[in-house]
Amino acid sequence: MYDDDVPLTSEAYGTAWDRLRERFPELLLVAILWLVLAAPEGILHHTGSRAAPLYNVFVTVPLNFGALYVYLRAARGEPIDPMHLFHAFRTAYVQTILTHLLFVVLVGAGLILLVVPGVIVAARLSFVAFLVVDERLDAVEAVRESWRRTEGFAGRILLLWLLGIPITLGGLLLLGVGVVPAVMWIHLAFATLFVGVTEGVDRAPDDVSGRARAVYPPAEDGARS
Repeated sequence: MYDDDVPLTSEAYGTAWDRLRERFPELLLVAILWLVLAAPEGILHHTGSRAAPLYNVFVTVPLNFGALYVYLRAARGEPIDPMHLFHAFRTAYVQTILTHLLFVVLVGAGLILLVVPGVIVAARLSFVAFLVVDERLDAVEAVRESWRRTEGFAGRILLLWLLGIPITLGGLLLLGVGVVPAVMWIHLAFATLFVGVTEGVDRAPDDVSGRARAVYPPAEDGARS
């Protein structure tokens, strides 16, 4: 893969901003639906219920994977629908949960060793959700493929995350109502980066012999058209 195939962080945010303006009503509807469905976890935490972690793993995490699938479709210019939020529940529920748990264990192990390795591991494994919901990889395959696909781009991913901090703070300054669009913008930028990296993998030769790299096809979806 060549760096020219992948957008710079600023380019990813620029493209994501254009997509956000084009698809704002649709994306806002999905964001509101996510907020409503994820709200019970906050209520359970507030009441001190032991069910809060269970709700997180079995409900909120698949919703998060589904939301990333929505942003990925938007980044590709594909049709999006609120029902795409439930994509992980319908197509990869068990693998979504296993992938999340494996991600937490690996990043946690890196943080225990030292903070920097943990951050690097988080960046290198940041594509796992896309790979599970879009390319239908299982948890172990998604970890391996994310590690391979992000090679050479961990710094770009970290910079994207860091730029998300002032964007979120800017949203908070707008009486808090700007937080939702800010988070939507950040997720769209991340999805845009994934699309760029994936297209670069598709075009890049595996070795000097010119043999093509193996690329998993995107998931077929009944609403995809």
